[in-house]
Amino acid sequence: MGQGRQREMNKSQYVVDASVVAKWVLPGEPFQDNAVKLKEDHVSGIVELCAPKLLAQEVANALWKAVKLGRIADDDGQDALKALGDIGIGLHDLGWVDLSRGLCIACKYDLTVYDAAYLVLTEKTKARFITADDKLYEKAKKHFEVLHIKNYPK
Repeated sequence: MGQGRQREMNKSQYVVDASVVAKWVLPGEPFQDNAVKLKEDHVSGIVELCAPKLLAQEVANALWKAVKLGRIADDDGQDALKALGDIGIGLHDLGWVDLSRGLCIACKYDLTVYDAAYLVLTEKTKARFITADDKLYEKAKKHFEVLHIKNYPK
């Protein structure tokens, strides 16, 4: 096996959620340095990030809230979304069977189906889930491979 292929196989993989990605573009967020380090590690090829396709809508909604609260300008939010598209997060479709599993996870652990979708993808990819959502982290850590962004190495 070639050295490049071996390195690719050893690369850490994470399922990343909107609570982390939003920290890349919203100023003054807690643990922002950790989140930016994760993004830089992804861009440089040290780690690989993926997410359910709903990530884009969730991040767009977080930016919409930031615009409504006056934290960022509308144009800045639009530019941020365009830039996020260039980062190369692997976005995955989740089908009906996946969503059935998501509903099971949501009901069992008292989560939204949106949050459970990240955990379904975590199971499917055998990657580690990384979040900044304290409640989601606490509920998921007992049953899934989860890392809080505050513990991501800087």
